[in-house]
Amino acid sequence: MPPLRVLFITAEADPYVKIGGLGDYGGSLPKAVSELGTTGSRNVDIRVALPFHAGIESIVPRLSKICEIKVKTKKGFAKGKVYQFTSQGITYYLIKRSGNPSGYKNAYNYSQIEDARKYIFFSMACLELIKTIEWQPDLIHANDWHTAISVYELCKRRKSDTFYESIRSLLTVHNLPFLGEGSQPVMREFELEPLISQVLPQWAKFLPLPMGLEKADEIVAVSPTYAEELKRPEFADGLADFFIGSIPKTTGILNGIDTDLWDPAADKCIPNTYTINNIENRVINKKIILKDLGLEKNLEKPLLILISRLSNQKGIDLIIQGLPELFDDEWSAIFLGSGQRDLEVGLKKLESQLPDRIRVVLEFNNSLAHRLYASGDVILMPSLYEPCGLSQMIAMRYGCIPVAREVGGLKDSIISNPSGSKTGYLFKEPDGIAFSKCLKNALTDFKNINKWKSIQKRAMSVDFSWKKSALQYLDLYNVMLPKNKQDF
Repeated sequence: MPPLRVLFITAEADPYVKIGGLGDYGGSLPKAVSELGTTGSRNVDIRVALPFHAGIESIVPRLSKICEIKVKTKKGFAKGKVYQFTSQGITYYLIKRSGNPSGYKNAYNYSQIEDARKYIFFSMACLELIKTIEWQPDLIHANDWHTAISVYELCKRRKSDTFYESIRSLLTVHNLPFLGEGSQPVMREFELEPLISQVLPQWAKFLPLPMGLEKADEIVAVSPTYAEELKRPEFADGLADFFIGSIPKTTGILNGIDTDLWDPAADKCIPNTYTINNIENRVINKKIILKDLGLEKNLEKPLLILISRLSNQKGIDLIIQGLPELFDDEWSAIFLGSGQRDLEVGLKKLESQLPDRIRVVLEFNNSLAHRLYASGDVILMPSLYEPCGLSQMIAMRYGCIPVAREVGGLKDSIISNPSGSKTGYLFKEPDGIAFSKCLKNALTDFKNINKWKSIQKRAMSVDFSWKKSALQYLDLYNVMLPKNKQDF
C-alpha cells in the first residue's frame, strides 16, 4: 500500500519562521502526523511548503534547488525557484518568486500588496510544484488566508486537468478576521476572478480566505469551541451564515504544544528545573526573577504574569481596567509583550502606580517567557476571542494557573468547575469587572497552600502533546480519501 501523501502549505513553521501560533502549528503537526504514520498500519508522506522568507537560509544552510516553476498571469508568467531540504524525516519546499521581489524580508508586511504578491504567488506555485516534480498528493492541507487560494485554484483545476482531479483539500482556520483584504489587485494579475457563490455575502466573494473556505472539502477550526463560535455573529466576522451552512464539513480540533520544547524538567532557559513530584522547587525561579526585575521579594505573594502580543484581541484593556480593583490585595505582576501603543501606555501606567509590585517589559523575549512560565503563579489571558491559544497550555504544564475568558481553545483546555477538577479559572463577560472577580477567586485560593498545589498538579498532569491532535487529523485525512484509498 503506498503511503498517504499530504502537502502541508503554511506561511510559518517553527523553527524556520515563527511569528505566532501558526508557527508552532506548522512546525509541530506535520512531524506528529509523520511519527504516528510510521507506527500505524500505513506510512504518511507529509511534506511542507513554505515561502522562502529571509533568514531561513541561515537556519538551513544546505539547500538544494530542485526546479524552477512558472505561474500564468495576465501579462505572461511569474517565475519562481524551489529549494528543498529534509529535517526529521520531513521534506520541506521553499518557494520564492524570481527576480527581486519585495515582501520576503519579513513573514508579514505592513503593506497588504506586498503580502498579497508573495502569498498569492506562493499559493498558485504550490500547485505548479507538485505537477513539475510529478508528486501527486492525496490531499492538500492549507492554513489561513495566506494559502487559501491554493484550495480555491485546486477546485478549479480538478475540472480541467486529470493530475489534480483526485486531490482533496482541507483548510484550517487559525484566525478568521484576517481574510486577505487588499489581495484583489494581485488576484486579478493571476487571472483569478470573484467567486460565484450562493452562500457567501457579496463582500466576501473576492477575498482569499472565504474563497478557499467555500471550495475546501473540509474545514478545521483550531478548537472545538471555536468551530461552534464561528456560527455566531460576534465571532464570525460576517460569515456566520456561511459556517452554519458548512456544518457538515467543519471540524474543531484542539492544537497541541511541543512537550519537548516546553518541559519544566529539562528547560535550559530556567534556573531551576522541576517536575510534578517536586513542584515546590519552582519557588526558586520565582525568587530569582523577582530579584532580577527589582520587585518585592515576598515569595508568599502570588506572582501574576502576562506573556502576550499586546492587541485588543488579547483583552489587555480588561487587565488595565480590572487590575486596579485589586490593588489592595497581595500580589506582584510581570507583563511581557509588545504591540499597540495605547495598550503599552496603559500597562506602563499601572507600573507607575505600583512600581515595587509591577514590572512591564515591552519586548519579545523568548528566554524571559520560559522563566515567567516557570516562576509565575497565575497567567492572565482575558482574550476577547482565542481560536486556540497555546500560552495557557504551556503555563499549565509549568504549574502556572490560567485566569482566562471562556472562549475558544481556552474553554476547551481549562477546567474551571467543579472545584475538585479545577485546572484554572474562567469568566464569561468581556469586561474588567468580570475579570477582576475571577482573578480575586484565584488569589483567594492561592492562600490555601494544599488546595493550590492540587490545582497545580492537575494542570501539570493534562496531556497537551500533539499526539492526540495528530491522530484526529489522521482520522480526518482518512475520511476524506476515496474508499478504495482508506486504510487507517
